[in-house]
Amino acid sequence: MRGFCMLSRRIFLYRLYLVFNIAIIWVLFSLLFLHNIVKVDKELLQSRRLSFFSLAFAIIGFIVVSAEAFYLQNAFRKLPLWLSTILRMMLTFFLFLLVGIIFLSIYFIFSYHGTFTDFVDIFLENILLTPSFLMFIIDLGVLSFISILILEVTDKYGPGGIGNLLRGRYNKPQNENRIFLFLDINDSTTIAERIGHERYFNLLKDFFADITDPILSNSGHIYQYVGDEISLYWKNTIINKLRCLAFVREACVAINRRQEYYLKMYDVVPTFKTGIHAGEVTAGYIGIIKKELVFSGDTLNTTARIRSKCHELNEPFVASAEFLDGLTKPKGYQINEIGEIELRGRMEKEKLFSVRFA
Repeated sequence: MRGFCMLSRRIFLYRLYLVFNIAIIWVLFSLLFLHNIVKVDKELLQSRRLSFFSLAFAIIGFIVVSAEAFYLQNAFRKLPLWLSTILRMMLTFFLFLLVGIIFLSIYFIFSYHGTFTDFVDIFLENILLTPSFLMFIIDLGVLSFISILILEVTDKYGPGGIGNLLRGRYNKPQNENRIFLFLDINDSTTIAERIGHERYFNLLKDFFADITDPILSNSGHIYQYVGDEISLYWKNTIINKLRCLAFVREACVAINRRQEYYLKMYDVVPTFKTGIHAGEVTAGYIGIIKKELVFSGDTLNTTARIRSKCHELNEPFVASAEFLDGLTKPKGYQINEIGEIELRGRMEKEKLFSVRFA
């Protein structure tokens, strides 16, 4: 499993972006929680400014959510969600205590002029044993739970997915023009039989983890994982067509860089093939007890057929004329016409092109 030190720059920045957004939520919620605390301890506002309170929540939120996003979420990923959540909230509380002790120690060393005994007595009487501190701990627990929930939902729906869900963007079917890329691992059945299904499953996890950085760096969206296949999509624009091609190149580079690791762990270096197509689709959420964003239309069927033709054509990366429309000799790529190819399930032939790196 990859630890914090193994995070790529893109994944690190993506998680840091999440941390900042959740820290902002902590600040906004601090206003509501301050209202609750003041109800319990009306003298609080006489000695503390609202800006100080919000800043404290922002700092605590940033530290807690950073620990969640960069370490705790992965550390307990193999545990049941309920147990993982309890342990993470307990560690969040201890982390809060540790941060509090550090700040209090700094204050005592540099700003307090009395004895340590007096300092402890004042701390117990004016902070720890007050009703407002109890409310603060309750609020901390609620926000920690919300942070964990946001991170888990974001993992489920991917970048931008939670925003679409909250806005209800796909509650009604939407007609959209999208680029689709279907990628799967070559000789997957043979590899699975040779190394065993458990090792093969771990290979899939490593493979998809290694191509995550190219996905993020090229603004790709993950549609779904199906066995050894991953489906990606972009809005159908010229810049995204170039990003789609760049993803294929960078994914190859990412896997090649890890050749020694794959040979050591699995005795094989995975290779892959891709089919790329673009066109109109209908998108929307489907399901009652389990909602999922689904794209439908001939575009997806054609993409799947193109991908399945890669082996027959002896070409690892094949794209359609619709995808290449508007691209004039993209720099760094060799685009060669294969010809009009008949695809299973389609009446008309599709003009296909091979994609190679110059």
